[in-house]
Amino acid sequence: MITLTRLRHVIAVARSLSFSIAAEECGISQPALSRSIQAFEEEYAVRLFDRGKGAVTLTPAGRLAVEQARTLLAAVGEFDADMRRFGKGRAGRLGIGMGPMMASLLLPALGKVLLRESPRLTLVTRTGRPDTMLEALLEGTLDLIVANAWQLSMVPGVAEEPLGQIEMVTAVRAGHPLAERGTVSMSGLDAYPSAQTYDYGTQAKAGAMGGIVCENFGIAQDIVRDTDCSWLVARALIADDLASGRLVALDVPGLPVAKAEISLVYLRERTRSPAALHLASHIRTLVADMTVA
Repeated sequence: MITLTRLRHVIAVARSLSFSIAAEECGISQPALSRSIQAFEEEYAVRLFDRGKGAVTLTPAGRLAVEQARTLLAAVGEFDADMRRFGKGRAGRLGIGMGPMMASLLLPALGKVLLRESPRLTLVTRTGRPDTMLEALLEGTLDLIVANAWQLSMVPGVAEEPLGQIEMVTAVRAGHPLAERGTVSMSGLDAYPSAQTYDYGTQAKAGAMGGIVCENFGIAQDIVRDTDCSWLVARALIADDLASGRLVALDVPGLPVAKAEISLVYLRERTRSPAALHLASHIRTLVADMTVA
């Protein structure tokens, strides 16, 4: 089989059309370079160069060999670079699953940093309830899940790494009838519609207010800004609206979910790629900036 070194010898001679110059470029003696070219020619029963007095020219076989050799060496160079990028977590394909809240909180920042640092990395995202993403994790379609997913750690072979707690607040629009109250009871909330991330399938009580179920947090945010819906949401997700006064966080002493425990979930026995480890590091940093004691 032909070697990459011999292909480089052929290209060096073709580039300079001089065995002496090519030998110096390759760091070998001229006789050694001549033997390398001769071995190539004998292997394929062709002549690559015509050697005249003071002149070296490519034969038709030589032109074909040079064209193919350049293509092969370029592919080898790309292979080498990609493998080195992969080893540093900068290339490959990575699947990550998130709940809608974490997707809204993390994906914009993750997408920007990964595209900037690792343009050869393809990040495939999936959004949904943690239990619906478990099958994809077990099948290998997903490498990681980031969610409020403590129950997944009870599945054999699945590991959970707690990342911290995200503060949850009940938000309403500015000017909402509840916005001016000092405190709001749970029964007070029940008098108004609610926005929810998931359809939990609970049967509405007689006389209870309805609402909207929407996994897209941007859409839910627009709706809450312009209606009387209340919304249980991560404070970090609506920080700008709270700061500007477009949304107001209510004081609800009986709120069942004041904090959401966020975890990184992966398969315990599966070797995680450098890209997965790189991504997990970014996720830890981002979640740490949002967590509360």
